[in-house]
Amino acid sequence: MHDFRLARELKLIASMHQGGGPANTPGGWEKLIEAGLVGAGVNIVHGNDLPDDLLDRMVDLGVSFSVTPENEMIQGHGLPITGRLLKRGVRPTIGIDLESVLAGDLLSVARVALSMQRALDNAASHKASGTIPATTTIPVREALRWITTEGARMLGREHQIGSLTPGKLADLVIINASDLNLYPVHDPVATVVMQTSLANIEAVMIGGAWKKQNGRLLVEALDAKKELLAQSGRRLVEDIERQGRAA
Repeated sequence: MHDFRLARELKLIASMHQGGGPANTPGGWEKLIEAGLVGAGVNIVHGNDLPDDLLDRMVDLGVSFSVTPENEMIQGHGLPITGRLLKRGVRPTIGIDLESVLAGDLLSVARVALSMQRALDNAASHKASGTIPATTTIPVREALRWITTEGARMLGREHQIGSLTPGKLADLVIINASDLNLYPVHDPVATVVMQTSLANIEAVMIGGAWKKQNGRLLVEALDAKKELLAQSGRRLVEDIERQGRAA
């Protein structure tokens, strides 16, 4: 209760993970709702096991949801709730959850989320009618929203970021459309969502400042930073091995 009240007081996003099983505190969500602490500014990551009635109440209260499809499938959380949200008129935002295990780029995870939900929709159609749908159930433009405008909305920063609009921060991702795996481009949105990889990112601008150009990060002392990262990784692995031997 204290944490939720503090987040609201400070106008912060209260984001928490729930998936793969019931809530650790039975009835906790109901108590928070009764106290008026659940609404816009609360973000649920995963949400796979939320019952329909509770999901309905959360949607009505303006809660946002972050689906991490690849992580949820490999860790046993259950099927992503992308389709359950779309049926309720809510778009998810997309996350990765474990960059130590999975690729950390949103292009890949958007493709996974889209493909997973299309597969579920196709299976439902085949079960009901004996055939696959005549057209895809979710367009690629929808998936692009999940990793752009919806991410900005979840953070409460849609007035600053998430789209190329006059007055917003200049955040740009430049994709080299002449790369062989993309060329020729007939549908730019489909190309971005379904075919683009990190290798195709030519340049990145954040808040008007270039952070990557000509395919290279503009970071000082990058090799030294990478060595610090490697040292940290070795320490973590050694700690895990030490704990394993102690057990």
